[in-house]
Amino acid sequence: MNKIKLSIITFSLLAGVILSLTFFKTQPVQLQAGTWFGEQAKPLPDFQLLDQNMEKFGKEKLTGKWSLLFFGYTNCPDVCPGSLQMLDNMLNSIEDKDIKKQIQVLFISVDPWRDTPQKLKQYVQYFNPEFLSASADIPQLNVLTKALGILHYTGKTEDSQQEYDVAHSGSITLIDPQARYIGIFSSPHDSNKIAVDMKTIISHN
Repeated sequence: MNKIKLSIITFSLLAGVILSLTFFKTQPVQLQAGTWFGEQAKPLPDFQLLDQNMEKFGKEKLTGKWSLLFFGYTNCPDVCPGSLQMLDNMLNSIEDKDIKKQIQVLFISVDPWRDTPQKLKQYVQYFNPEFLSASADIPQLNVLTKALGILHYTGKTEDSQQEYDVAHSGSITLIDPQARYIGIFSSPHDSNKIAVDMKTIISHN
């Protein structure tokens, strides 16, 4: 009888541990600065950009790491430089090297006429030498921006040369290591809160 009771107790304890772990893993990630989609994450469509080294950049380049995507342009007077500096501050505030190396930042230009690969490379590396950049013509770019809900507008016409208006969303989108759109950080951005969120996300997953 004692052996039976002991077996029942042992089984109950093991079942409790398993249920606790399962419950923990299925809980939504609680973020300070962002919105987490979890099971509603959307796989990215196939797209083709050109990166700062004149190499093709597709969704396969977003696998294996947690990617933070920001859309803008190099002539942007304030939002873009401020956001890239914030992202650099965010990375610098993460002391855990194992977590930091799992994050990559990608700046995608919505102004392909003025933002050449060389110009993009110089621009993003001013903020952080590890930052990536890419662009594409507008139809190909829209394949990605529509999937992410990123709005942008370029007022370039046949008559305009270097002077025209550009508008874009200030949100930062989060792509998981399976190249799925899994979260978003809306502006205004706080580097410390996003750093805490990224540590929470990576630790949780």
